[in-house]
Amino acid sequence: MWFGKLPVEQCAGCVLAHSARASGQRIVKGTLLDDQLIRQFTDSGVTHLVVARIDEDDVSENEAARLIASAAMDTADGVRTDKAHTGRMNIYASCDGLLNYHTDAVVAANSVSEDITLSVLAPDQWVLTGRMVASAKIIPYAVKADDLNSAVNLLSDTGLCVIKAGQGNAVLIQTVLPSVKTTTLDKTKTVTSQRLQARSLSLLQEFRCEHTPEALVECFAQAVALAPDLILIVGASAISDRKDVLPAAVELCGGSVQRVGIPVDPGNLLMLAQHGNARVLGLPGCARSPKHNGFDLLLDRLVCDLPVTDQWLNSLCIGGLLDEVHSRPQPRVAVENSHKVAALILAAGSSTRAGEVNKLLYQHNGTPLVCSVVESVAASKALSCVVVTGHQPQLIEQAIGEYDVETVYCPNYANGMAHSIATGLSHLQSFDAALVCLGDMPHVGREIIDQIISCSDGQVADKIVVPVHGGRRGNPVMIGKTFFDSMLQHQGDSGARHLIKQYPEQVVEVEVDSDAIFKDYDTEPALKQLDS
Repeated sequence: MWFGKLPVEQCAGCVLAHSARASGQRIVKGTLLDDQLIRQFTDSGVTHLVVARIDEDDVSENEAARLIASAAMDTADGVRTDKAHTGRMNIYASCDGLLNYHTDAVVAANSVSEDITLSVLAPDQWVLTGRMVASAKIIPYAVKADDLNSAVNLLSDTGLCVIKAGQGNAVLIQTVLPSVKTTTLDKTKTVTSQRLQARSLSLLQEFRCEHTPEALVECFAQAVALAPDLILIVGASAISDRKDVLPAAVELCGGSVQRVGIPVDPGNLLMLAQHGNARVLGLPGCARSPKHNGFDLLLDRLVCDLPVTDQWLNSLCIGGLLDEVHSRPQPRVAVENSHKVAALILAAGSSTRAGEVNKLLYQHNGTPLVCSVVESVAASKALSCVVVTGHQPQLIEQAIGEYDVETVYCPNYANGMAHSIATGLSHLQSFDAALVCLGDMPHVGREIIDQIISCSDGQVADKIVVPVHGGRRGNPVMIGKTFFDSMLQHQGDSGARHLIKQYPEQVVEVEVDSDAIFKDYDTEPALKQLDS
């Protein structure tokens, strides 16, 4: 394929490389130029165009994308495509199920030529009907036929498909100790039933017994008599050894234990066993929560009748560090007597509503607005303070230069508040919590800040603390350290709102006697003064 600029009269039969205007119309890139279009460009005074000329040994972008996608799909089980357009053909799930394919074939095909790409979701994940799972994209307007044939041949081993779960059933056994609440057992049953239903499995029956091998053996025998496909056991205490209560009871009943422990966190303490035709899973404590964990990874594979080998289990270590499950009894971050709180002041915004003047530099009580916020934080119980800058960082740093605070620059500040928060939190890993303050809320004084920080005499690392006035929630919000990882991955402009929604049981509301938690600085008077 030839690519470059040509006189308009030589462009017939070529592909327009960049959109251009002719006779008042926008001719989009990728358009095949015929004699009529050439006349339109000539009449419009256009003398040259950037075009691609497809040679005889080339395959056009749409046809190449179609061939790549079709080769990857193989039998096309559980997947469908749309029509190739602008050198792209997407592949979608046509059923709920587990995405499955051979990664080596995809990597090999992408290695043939930089002109040919196939992007795929990570394998072994549950997808819903209609979700895009792969996209074939041809970079130029045509590719060499030899390169395309090589990639297509390599992709014949891909076997990209979505495997639909087969119908099946399960029995749930929960062991009980005096410390385990009935409400916890009831919640576990509900969560487990919902997990099974999402994968076309039904819960036949639930049993409860004491957390001893003898009691579990008797209960296990009743479960086996129902001839389920799966027997799920949630212990009142986590499995810590092959001789522990759950694996010991399975072997006493004639079952065989394949595995105790998997390289997935949360979900390490999982047991995989077999009894007759039934798969037996000893579940980790985090399985009581609906949050994604190691149990989900195994369940997805089992319901699709895929082999669960030691090799596959060991491979879970890559990507096996999942998000924290904050409801589990022993989170990764130690939270005992943790009360080291730092303040994080967001001063990166571009202040578009305030016009050309940076809103944070407006005078408030004789001092720049951001300085008022810094002063309140400096007088509070916060042990340290980080100010995140973005828009006009030099001016912000100059304004707060006399204060004992650390400043960090967020290069992605324009993409939303979450990026600024993540930048700040990355500098506060040694603290138990971060109080996220907005740089344009000077009415939030030291008293409110201290009230939020002092919400608990014990631990704050596993809490999300929100001030409340008159039934409404406001700012600033204190985020415990166990949620730092989630915030470091978050994007957009929603701040900590997604955490509050996702983990309502971890939210602590602090009633404050002021509506300052709702008020940012009113720029209107200042703007009117500037206009006059």
